[in-house]
Amino acid sequence: MLSIRRVNKGSPGDIAGVRPGDILEAINGHPVRDVIDFQYWGADLCLSCTFSRDGRKRNVLLVRDQDRPLGLEFEDMEYRCCGNHCIFCFVDQNPKGLRRSLYFKDEDYRLSFLHGSYVTLTHVTDEDLNRIVEQKLSPLYVSIHATDGRVRKEMLGIGHEDRLLDKLLFLKEGGIEIHGQIVLCPGVNDGTVLADTVDELSSLYPGLRSISVVPVGLTHHRIGLPEVKPVDREIARRVWRELIPFQDRFLKAFGEPFVFLADEFYLLIGEPLPGAEHYGDYWQIENGVGMTRSFIDDFKTVSKTFPGRIDRHRDFVIVTGMLAGPILEEEVMPRLHSVQNMRVEVQPVENRFFGESVTVSGLLTGEDIHSRFADVGGDAMLILPGNCINADGLFLDDLSPGVLEKRLGRPVKVIHDFEELFDKP
Repeated sequence: MLSIRRVNKGSPGDIAGVRPGDILEAINGHPVRDVIDFQYWGADLCLSCTFSRDGRKRNVLLVRDQDRPLGLEFEDMEYRCCGNHCIFCFVDQNPKGLRRSLYFKDEDYRLSFLHGSYVTLTHVTDEDLNRIVEQKLSPLYVSIHATDGRVRKEMLGIGHEDRLLDKLLFLKEGGIEIHGQIVLCPGVNDGTVLADTVDELSSLYPGLRSISVVPVGLTHHRIGLPEVKPVDREIARRVWRELIPFQDRFLKAFGEPFVFLADEFYLLIGEPLPGAEHYGDYWQIENGVGMTRSFIDDFKTVSKTFPGRIDRHRDFVIVTGMLAGPILEEEVMPRLHSVQNMRVEVQPVENRFFGESVTVSGLLTGEDIHSRFADVGGDAMLILPGNCINADGLFLDDLSPGVLEKRLGRPVKVIHDFEELFDKP
């Protein structure tokens, strides 16, 4: 059931007498469990809806034009909490004192469909699977890690066999596109286990469209958690070498590599990134697969529009994580240095909040940035990457760029594209 948060004035819902606080229970006789049901069953222009108010049900006919919404806004869905105990879970590695939402472990196939979150499918029911197929909730993003039952149970911290391959096959046969991930934990699911996993999963292609292999993320807040080794340069190179033959084989058989390495592997071992054609439609870019290649190519395109000179002198310091520093120096700085009247430098910031093994810019905190520049002179504007700020404009430690600016006594600006460097101050 869906609780109405707001009804837009003059909309079909408003005209029909729907009010905030009403509960939408059914559309054309179909029970409504969440906003996905609403979107699926509510696509018609004429809808017979069952609402309840103060425990009383009433039927309402909602009629709308083709391009006119019903005007109903709903309360946020309640998401399913994860019941697994993954040995690598990043949420378990958060320090105390963060906002509550950072400790919530979701395990909801609806989030996978709506936002691309990865779900293990450990606790989906047959009813859930049938719904996914019926409503074509595709694509889905699935955390696989290993097809060996013993290894998968160890990694997910569960005591039962969850029939993952049966579920994946059912979804494939139901026309659902799936993208899987393997979080690589050295000594657990690498080597033969990884090879067998990739080989077995390839039989599900093209329903299972892609597999990403990403290095385990470890913080220094792992007190009481299972020991997990980091992916160092030696291990990364070994995995890279082991997967190349698979990629070559799948390229010949499928026309695409099927199994993809996260960018961090290439950056860690110093190997050139594959070209854009390697990544297909960038199915797993939000998982760090092809993100760097996409960034480089996009920058090359947009940088052609940069001016050769700006009107007045400006100083910038580009803040980034340790991983992206060399990429920015090599791919971005030469073009920015060619702009006259502008001085710019890159300053990678070490992550003390989570630990030095966490090197991505998206996990930088305000305090780490403050510590890096608190004793540094100058008034150059700090340029922060947009991915280190949430939708509320806050870092992970709830510091805001505005507060950071006041504490440092120098201007701070968050950007999502380097074109914004040339916006008028």
